[in-house]
Amino acid sequence: MSKAFEDATERAKSAHEGGSRWVPVAAAVLAVLAAVSGFLANVRATQSLIAKNDSIVATTRASDTYNEYQAERLKFAIVETALEAGTAPPSNAAKLRATAAREATKAPPLMTLAQSFEHRADDLDAKSEHLLSQHETLEIASTLFEVSIVLVSVTALVGSRVLPIAAGIASAVGALAFALGLLR
Repeated sequence: MSKAFEDATERAKSAHEGGSRWVPVAAAVLAVLAAVSGFLANVRATQSLIAKNDSIVATTRASDTYNEYQAERLKFAIVETALEAGTAPPSNAAKLRATAAREATKAPPLMTLAQSFEHRADDLDAKSEHLLSQHETLEIASTLFEVSIVLVSVTALVGSRVLPIAAGIASAVGALAFALGLLR
């Protein structure tokens, strides 16, 4: 008998005698961790996209409100200029003063509203970036768990003592990345 055949027979015997029962259990646990971290990464990516979309909507609303503010200020300036120049007929002067007063009161609330939309957009953009960062970290964890599954599975075939250690290290780093992805 060849040495390779004897080694394979010995590994098969030890597997049947319970020597590698930990392999399917470890692979199953790692598969669950990979699935959970992948799922949470996808949830974070979706939340990031929603926050980015809401940020864009808030930015658009801020821009629209700033435009409305500018239009009100322009109306006010035109009316004020007409009153100061004295070019308006006396019959229209009272109407222009009323218009100027109305336009003067419209602008400040519009500016406040535009600024609030702008702050909301900034907050949502920061939230989107935070969620995207979590997504990336959770994806790293998922990948490390999947690498660990492969290393553990190959261990059952070749009987190496180095591969389980490498799988354990990859799993530990994956668990750390998983925790960081959730807690950041």
